[in-house]
Amino acid sequence: MNNASVILAIALVLFVISRGIVRIIQASNGAKGSKAMQRRVDDLEGDLASMEQDLEEAQQRIEVLEKIVTDGKYDLNRQIDDLASK
Repeated sequence: MNNASVILAIALVLFVISRGIVRIIQASNGAKGSKAMQRRVDDLEGDLASMEQDLEEAQQRIEVLEKIVTDGKYDLNRQIDDLASK
């Protein structure tokens, strides 16, 4: 083997090793990225659950207000208030 062949073989081995190292680093960064992504998804799911609870409470309050407004006594009270303001 001449010097050029030895240098080429060494370069090839170094290339294969460095390529493997790069893939290992990329894989470890990908794992961290997926953990961060999962954490973000969990946070968003928590936010969604909180918003759903807020929406349900708001719907219940609206139902109560609708009952009050459609109640005949409320209308009578409003008419009395309207007469008093005239």
